[in-house]
Amino acid sequence: MSEAGFPGTLARSDTDPVAGFEAHRRQLAREKRAMNLLFAALFIAALATSIYVSRFYPDRLAAGIPRIFEYFGTILPHLEWQVLFEGRNEAGRATPGSIAYWFADFGTYVRLIVETIFMALTATLLGAAVAFVLSFPASKNLAPNSTVFWISRRFMEICRGVPEILYALVLVFAVGIGPIAGVIAIAIHTAGALGKLFAEVNENASMRPVEGIKSVGGNWFEQMRYGVVPQVLPNFTSYTLLRFEINVRASSIVGFVGAGGIGSELNRVISLYSDDRVIAVLILVVLTVTLIDLLSEQLRFYFIGKENLK
Repeated sequence: MSEAGFPGTLARSDTDPVAGFEAHRRQLAREKRAMNLLFAALFIAALATSIYVSRFYPDRLAAGIPRIFEYFGTILPHLEWQVLFEGRNEAGRATPGSIAYWFADFGTYVRLIVETIFMALTATLLGAAVAFVLSFPASKNLAPNSTVFWISRRFMEICRGVPEILYALVLVFAVGIGPIAGVIAIAIHTAGALGKLFAEVNENASMRPVEGIKSVGGNWFEQMRYGVVPQVLPNFTSYTLLRFEINVRASSIVGFVGAGGIGSELNRVISLYSDDRVIAVLILVVLTVTLIDLLSEQLRFYFIGKENLK
């Protein structure tokens, strides 16, 4: 092998190629070590600055943690074992200290939980559809040209850069109080977030099928449809199911500004200082998210297959 084939120090070695190779390897190791030390120093500096700005100090944590338990002590319902399972009396009133009294508005909670789920489902489907379309021109290896790539990326950044609750606040003013404002707000954010994830999946796809379709005269849309989509669809499905779970929680938040869902009831009970009702609503939200997570897992197994998850 000629000396010109070795870069750097190796090229300057006139007698011993092995010694030149080792010298070059040591040089690369020193450069890598120097870069690692630089990144470590920058990370420590950024961490120290973050701790200073956020005032994340041990003494503040030690003083604040007991107060967390004090707060939970105030919102726990006052239940009495003697009347715990008693229902409503002839006048339709629940007995104080019973579960029926704690969940006196259970029917309202269930209706709003169902509304929240459908809000999240509609927003996820709309956002995923937009993300699917945008993900191909927003992929560096698939975009028709650099201009389309830049516009697609910036549009998705705008969509996901603004929190859902701010979109909901603007839309409540525009279209009025109700679930439609929440659905649109969550769908916009979902389009940006899923679009980025979908684009990254596309960038990791094999280009061989695309090149094969292109070589036989297939246009750009045919290359995407038959060369890329079959590869990426399982990951798209997985990310969409994950986003649905996230959107259920987001639907619970946008209700604070009048965009429908269980969040509106949660805002009401917090405003009325009904602390026991607050934890009743939170328990239903947590149970709903847990059930959706279990359902999403089964759907992932169905679409992707357990053997692909091993």
